[in-house]
Amino acid sequence: MTMLFGRPEETELSVPRTRLDETCPRCGGGDVEGYPMLDLRGWCLVARCPGCLHVLRREPSPTPFGFTYVPFSAHLRGAGG
Repeated sequence: MTMLFGRPEETELSVPRTRLDETCPRCGGGDVEGYPMLDLRGWCLVARCPGCLHVLRREPSPTPFGFTYVPFSAHLRGAGG
């Protein structure tokens, strides 16, 4: 059996975050960060406050791995897009 992805050697995994020049409307924090995120709807780019975890915006994004991701919920009967 061929493994496509090897076991990570790092003790912690992280994603690069970009500091955005924005202020959080919920807590007033100025440390808003942008980064890719995978949720139940698929990959997206988020702008999020690390202080209160408020999501300022979420935009659909292609997967960073070069393949199409279809969330499991899309296969459920009666599931809408």
